[in-house]
Amino acid sequence: MTISWTTISESDRLRIAVWQKCMLALAIFCEIFLAADWYAFAAVLPFVSESLKLNPAEAGLAQGIFALTYGIGMMVWSPVSRSMTARNMLLIGLAGTGLGMMLQVFVQTYTQLVLLRLLIGFFDAAIFIGNMKLIFGWFPQSRRGSVVGVILAAYSLAITLDFALGIPLTIATGWRTFFAVLAVGTLIVAAIDALVVRNSPSEIGIVDFTWGNETPQKHLPLGEIFRSKWIAVGGFGIVACTFAIAGTATWVVPAFIAVQHMPPEAGAVIGTVMGLSQVLFLVIGGYMSDRLGKPFMIKLTAGLAFLTALMFLWSVVTPMPFGVLVLFAALSGVALLGGGAIFALLSEKYSDALAPAAIGYAEVFGILSAFVAPWMMVAIVNASSGAFTEAFVAFAVVELIIVGLVLILAREDLKQGAVVGSPAE
Repeated sequence: MTISWTTISESDRLRIAVWQKCMLALAIFCEIFLAADWYAFAAVLPFVSESLKLNPAEAGLAQGIFALTYGIGMMVWSPVSRSMTARNMLLIGLAGTGLGMMLQVFVQTYTQLVLLRLLIGFFDAAIFIGNMKLIFGWFPQSRRGSVVGVILAAYSLAITLDFALGIPLTIATGWRTFFAVLAVGTLIVAAIDALVVRNSPSEIGIVDFTWGNETPQKHLPLGEIFRSKWIAVGGFGIVACTFAIAGTATWVVPAFIAVQHMPPEAGAVIGTVMGLSQVLFLVIGGYMSDRLGKPFMIKLTAGLAFLTALMFLWSVVTPMPFGVLVLFAALSGVALLGGGAIFALLSEKYSDALAPAAIGYAEVFGILSAFVAPWMMVAIVNASSGAFTEAFVAFAVVELIIVGLVLILAREDLKQGAVVGSPAE
């Protein structure tokens, strides 16, 4: 017989509330080091390139190839998540990533660097899925949108801090020291995970506790995930966000420099404002999704990503003062407003036994779009002899297509209202 939030004592509720805060804090640190370890190389790329004598093509491949094994990792860790606990997934991911970062401190050749980037990407994927599984174990459906929004905001904040703190530290002490600091931090978080993480309230003495989305089946077939349309809704929702962010992060600053004649040194201001904008809108959107509904927030966010594309298209065809460019950068994070809603929706439409795997597979959509967006835009910019208008037109067209797909797929259907993989199935 199971017990729930409404049937436990007040003292047990207080205990769960304390543990929720602790597990959320740990999940935030896990996400921070996941993102920081990923983008640390991008932040100090010129320094590493100079030290290892890398040409631009080699440096670009070393940064981009990370996503290859991150995607492979998602495909590997997703099915594993059905039987592995959140604690063990996080421990393996953090330990593997931390050791990879530590070895990266000592690289002397391009081959060594690429191999370690591949290794770190594979283990980073385990951290992400483990984090989602931890959250699903500790929070009810009604709070998952806001909680996941906070975790994704931590991801964006970490990238901003990589540049804001990593570059000055590298200038002062060298890029190897910067990587060592991140490695030690990652391993410390791994040690904390091993010592304190509990996977759910059942592991703190509240036996048989449930949030109501669990299933007694331990090994559900993965095919159940793909029989539901919600994996596509989540996937294309992620594409709307990541395509917008990947495209703007790569090409907005160069476009402002070329078209608006912005001083290159002002690019740091634009980049920082864009990063902080993502943090702000992810947190706000997470709370909105718990109140307005996840499908609505995903549709709204796809529409806002399209409007973001139009906003930056406007900025490359019309002369604007620097203050307006900063304003546009501050608004750019609205393309991530429903980021928390996407992952919360998948945990709502799939049982907790399948939701982490569904999230891992949906993330592959985002990884692909993060590759395609910059590549597509650079190809168009080069084909148009350095003009940015056509690239941002293509950006807007892709986002409009995604809006159409999301609106069609995310229509609620009473026949599809059951949770996939739930005990009722």
